[in-house]
Amino acid sequence: MKLLEDLTNKKAELQITPLIDVVFLLLIYFMVTASLIKKEADLSFMLPAKVDTAEPIILPIEVLIEITEMGDIMIEGMTFGQGTTDLDDLIGQLIQYRQAADSSGSELIVNILPADKTLHARIIKVMDACAAAKVKNMSFSMSM
Repeated sequence: MKLLEDLTNKKAELQITPLIDVVFLLLIYFMVTASLIKKEADLSFMLPAKVDTAEPIILPIEVLIEITEMGDIMIEGMTFGQGTTDLDDLIGQLIQYRQAADSSGSELIVNILPADKTLHARIIKVMDACAAAKVKNMSFSMSM
């Protein structure tokens, strides 16, 4: 019984010295790591003094050739039928576009957009017309 009375009468003591040591170590750690991080405002950079705009940007001339299911060819609102004279007119129009691109110093890009049920022979004739007009850049697109 005496032992139980001794335990209940004894006051609990808190050792504060190790707690202070830990606090100081944490304080030192945060002070050292905080000084290594640079703020965004502290970053130095140089702006260019003068922008050189001597060479203009030359955009290519793009032409869209649409081929309908019936075989009609449409370029920029002009419609060409299926006759040979219409193909000659198509070649003449493509030559005009190529000359306009050559005179402006840009390149001519022809994009062929056939309909889903267009005959392949008609697409080949359009490609032949592009070759006759000496068009060097051709691409194909599909309708959605």
